Amino acid sequence: MRRLVRLLLTTVLLATTQVRARPQAASQPFDSAQITKKISPGVVLIKGTASSGEILGTGFIISSDGKIATNLHVVESLKNGGVLLPSGEKFDSFSVLAFDARKDIAIIKIPGFDLPTVALGNSNNVQVGEPVLAVGSPLGLQGTVTTGVVSSIRDDPTGGGFKVLQTDASVNPGNSGGPLVNRQAEVIGIVTFKIRGGENLNFAIPINYLRGLADSPASSVMSLDDMRVKLSGSGADVFKADSFPTRWRSLLSGTTKIIRRDGDRIYVETLLPEAQKNAGCFTLAELQKKGDVFSGKGRHSCVCEYTKGLGVYARTFTNRVSDETAMEITKLEPTRIEGRSMVRPKGTKFDCKKGEFSKPASEWENFTWIPE
Repeated sequence: MRRLVRLLLTTVLLATTQVRARPQAASQPFDSAQITKKISPGVVLIKGTASSGEILGTGFIISSDGKIATNLHVVESLKNGGVLLPSGEKFDSFSVLAFDARKDIAIIKIPGFDLPTVALGNSNNVQVGEPVLAVGSPLGLQGTVTTGVVSSIRDDPTGGGFKVLQTDASVNPGNSGGPLVNRQAEVIGIVTFKIRGGENLNFAIPINYLRGLADSPASSVMSLDDMRVKLSGSGADVFKADSFPTRWRSLLSGTTKIIRRDGDRIYVETLLPEAQKNAGCFTLAELQKKGDVFSGKGRHSCVCEYTKGLGVYARTFTNRVSDETAMEITKLEPTRIEGRSMVRPKGTKFDCKKGEFSKPASEWENFTWIPE
């Protein structure tokens, strides 16, 4: 009888242990539809105007009284801005509570009450390969959802001295400041930038950096103008011998830029291949500060070849061609430069003999440069 009781107790204990172990061992399914339902009500569109034109970005509500997390670069150049909630409710202005220029994060505030919020996760628990979901407003299309995985956890590619989450979840202009979410519908990162020229090389700031910023906010509420004054007086990066690098890499074209500053003027040289340099080619830009923007002209000069005649009478001639287009730098920091340049539309043809293009430069193309 005693042996039977011991056997029954052992069986019950074993079954109980197995039941308790299953929930821990089982992986929670990644239900993107349910995650979207939970997270989307707290993801907002940020819209405003700057010297460079209209700016669109994303943010997410972290407290029911209207505190919103986003990227600093979404709001720092705005002359005025507002927030649109998924419910359709609009706020025509906002204030700034805190920011971290190095990590490109900011906390802004709208006069809200009982607003839907998102849950914050712990980015220290993020694992490479785990599925994630990004919610944002690419090109102003609010509530757009994409999925992917955490591709890597690495040092900031711009040399900022902090970690970033790399993901292949698709993002586009307007996604900046939006949440990167795990299977528990918790925000683990803030989408911040992508590397152009590569397939789905996108990055997010770990959410724990935001937690630290939220725990020690600015001593007073700032307007957008107040924030810019603080940014301009924030001082040099003490971790760099030279607070402003001279060599920069374009995330759009991959080319190297050499920058020299002289007071309110900036000179930019694009390094060209040896063959072009030996032919006397150059690409230079001279920009003058006007308000918050450096604007001017980019100049390109190079040679091309064309042929006249047919067969044995064919002769090759060389022509030197120079071109000039408008260019602006709208953001100038030791770790990031942003701006735009005027380019020709697709389908433009070039006549070497005449040294002319079939269409004038008429479209703005945005660019981002990071230190090499």
